[in-house]
Amino acid sequence: MSKQNCSMMRDLLPLYADGVCSEETRKAVSEHLAVCSSCRAMLEKMNRKVALSAETDISAIKKIRKKLLAVRIAVIAAAVIILAGGLYAGYIWAVTDCSMDYVKYDLANNVYVEEDGSGDLWLCTKGNASALSIFAYPTLSDSSGGHLGHDGQSFDADKKSGMGYTLKMMRISAISPFTYGSRELRMRIGKPDPEIKYIFYYDDVNDIEYVLWGEKPQT
Repeated sequence: MSKQNCSMMRDLLPLYADGVCSEETRKAVSEHLAVCSSCRAMLEKMNRKVALSAETDISAIKKIRKKLLAVRIAVIAAAVIILAGGLYAGYIWAVTDCSMDYVKYDLANNVYVEEDGSGDLWLCTKGNASALSIFAYPTLSDSSGGHLGHDGQSFDADKKSGMGYTLKMMRISAISPFTYGSRELRMRIGKPDPEIKYIFYYDDVNDIEYVLWGEKPQT
């Protein structure tokens, strides 16, 4: 496998991983990945979700959110560049990111938490959840129902009781929905913190929690 060919394919891997390349490009990259273990390893790193330990404190979550914001901007910028070619046909594309609706995308059957033999928890996604999401946005809840970082809510760090995730997806006007295929992904959460009683999927649009692990304390 020539270094020049690998270099060209690695430039295309981010677009391939995000599903925003043309069918012809996707086919070329897929054929290359079938015979190149080095590029396959790089693709696996791109697809790996950010693991968030249950012991992570609030300041660490804020740092992760800043990094996710940078990833979001990079993904949107790449999509804008790729889709700019549509202007010749008279289209203007609007690219945004949005929260995945728990009911609409059947996340009850596509998002769950598993505990392995060593006691570590894993956030698992499959089907729509893994095919359409670009990252998992973390939050914490307190015993009064507040959520860290949610607009209009106060959060009491001394009363934290749950850890939640919201899957974010890329939305492009005039193309709905994108079909990326289905992948099963696992993100390590870590060992449960004594203060964390449950893990939930958070519908941050409607302020609804869907418990994935443990039991939500009664308020």
